[in-house]
Amino acid sequence: MTPRLQFLTLDAAPLSHPEQARAALRGGVRWIQVRAKGRTEDEWVALARTVVALCREHGATCVINDSPRVARLAGANGVHLGPEDATPAEARRELGEAAIVGATLNFPAHLARLGATRIDYVGVGPFRPTTSKVKLAPVHSADSLAALIAAAAPRPAFAIGGVAAADFPALRALGAYGIAVSGAIALAADPEAAARALVAAVGD
Repeated sequence: MTPRLQFLTLDAAPLSHPEQARAALRGGVRWIQVRAKGRTEDEWVALARTVVALCREHGATCVINDSPRVARLAGANGVHLGPEDATPAEARRELGEAAIVGATLNFPAHLARLGATRIDYVGVGPFRPTTSKVKLAPVHSADSLAALIAAAAPRPAFAIGGVAAADFPALRALGAYGIAVSGAIALAADPEAAARALVAAVGD
């Protein structure tokens, strides 16, 4: 079963990306997305390989934000694509049919970009304002988020953007399959404990 909680590593955090991943994994998280910006490809691949290895030790899934090529070179399970990244079709050509390919949906218009290519899940939001992401899209109302989730069906939707453990029941009621978090773990005083609380909240 696909985990209902995904953790995105964060550049602006006290811990390094591998340290964030290790804390999350120890807290029970079983899906990590490596989101690292402003690095050379070699630096990015090296960092990603370290997180991929940690995920394998814990039987967890690891996807790479933005780059199908880095995902392939790092041996990750797949890639998460933003609206300005490679298309899903390009990612499939790079990674093959067995890879996980996810995509961000901020607006219904983003659905057209997905085409006929299989998308394994979508990230929908933002749910509320967050400092974890630069160039944040407009925050959704409950109604607009529910409409976006419905438009993306049957793809599993993960709500993202300032999501906390207590938000999960309401987001499930809007149709979300799961949640994706970054600062809720990466910026927590005790990241491992924060991860454990989130895992408990979603029932993973």
